[in-house]
Amino acid sequence: MATNFTDDSSNVSAAHTVSERTIMLIDSSHPYYLHPSDSPGMVLVNSPFDGKGYGGWRRGIVIALSSKNKLSFIEGTYSVPHASSTNFKQWNRCNDIVISWLLNSLSKDIAESVLYSKTANDIWREFEVRFGQCNGAQLYQLQKELSDLVQGTSDVAGYYTKVKRIWDKLDTLNTCVHCTCECNYGGKSRTFKSL
Repeated sequence: MATNFTDDSSNVSAAHTVSERTIMLIDSSHPYYLHPSDSPGMVLVNSPFDGKGYGGWRRGIVIALSSKNKLSFIEGTYSVPHASSTNFKQWNRCNDIVISWLLNSLSKDIAESVLYSKTANDIWREFEVRFGQCNGAQLYQLQKELSDLVQGTSDVAGYYTKVKRIWDKLDTLNTCVHCTCECNYGGKSRTFKSL
């Protein structure tokens, strides 16, 4: 359990101000809990995302945030509490930490494009739309690479590693954000069949 102290000041009268100290206990398994080592300067993944390899970067971020119990901030499951709520300051603090972690995991150009987003969920949704779209050319390239792959002089473990890498990339493409519009001409269903 961690103890977080916050000072709340409230005016009792125009001439008299009272400060009261509130003790707030947060269970370490709660998403609002911040470990003392959770600093805004922390980097979640080894390589900053520069616009290439979104699937791998996305997977690294999801794993890191899940291990820190902060996945709900990018998923939007913990929505913004009302400003007068007792949870607002804690939510805002955790949201800001997650935003700083995301910004630290991006190239400078991409970080600048989302710097003024208000929530971690806003950043995440924008990335899903901007970079998470399935790329038909990349899908074709991976399928061709997989069909052309031969074991050759590689040992079984080396060959399997190459095949597994391609399978994982294909799997990432299959989990991309898909069109949610109502298509009347069957294009949407044909796209899903090809995946």
